[in-house]
Amino acid sequence: METNRIEPSKINLLLVDDHQLFIDGLRSILDKHAHLSVMHTANDGREALKFLQYRKPDVVVMDLNMPRIDGQQAATKALSMYPHLKILIVSMYYTASLQSSLQAMGVSGFIPKDSDATVLIQAIEKIHHGGQYFVISSSAADDDNDGPKSIRQKYNLTKREVEIIQLVRQNKSTQEIADRLFLSPFTVETHRRNICAKLDIKGNNGLLLFAQQHPDI
Repeated sequence: METNRIEPSKINLLLVDDHQLFIDGLRSILDKHAHLSVMHTANDGREALKFLQYRKPDVVVMDLNMPRIDGQQAATKALSMYPHLKILIVSMYYTASLQSSLQAMGVSGFIPKDSDATVLIQAIEKIHHGGQYFVISSSAADDDNDGPKSIRQKYNLTKREVEIIQLVRQNKSTQEIADRLFLSPFTVETHRRNICAKLDIKGNNGLLLFAQQHPDI
């Protein structure tokens, strides 16, 4: 006698990030899991908010630093309109204090962008089932507790970002910084963009000028 097997429902996802390469990589990971379905992708907060007017994903996976409307603004607006929306923030920028502000906004979770695929899947599944999932690394916690505090706290700079600013002051190229810190050039460029966004400066020349003006950082 044949029995009807009930298939579990899929978790529908909206991916939001301004780097198409990252979205493509994320999608390739998620497509390997039959119970996950990427229903749409957006390259900034404005596109995401427009999509949410018409369809509601089970979980939104969103970056923080994006053009036009960033992740924090988009999440705040989305949650004001759809309070039950579940949002997972994925970003290179993270500190222990960031967790409190995201939770206060009503965001369901946060993981660093360098997390492995297992953490990503666990976060999505837990959030989908009504839980919260916040990963703050020990190094991020340290960022809130040691100096140079005056500049770091003013601009919410992480230890890694401070290291990159120090190397920029030495006129190190992206490749040289990557070699020194054992990072990929892509990761270094991502850090550079995040630093410039926090400092509200334009381009490598602006970052170099800031580094030279703050020799104590």
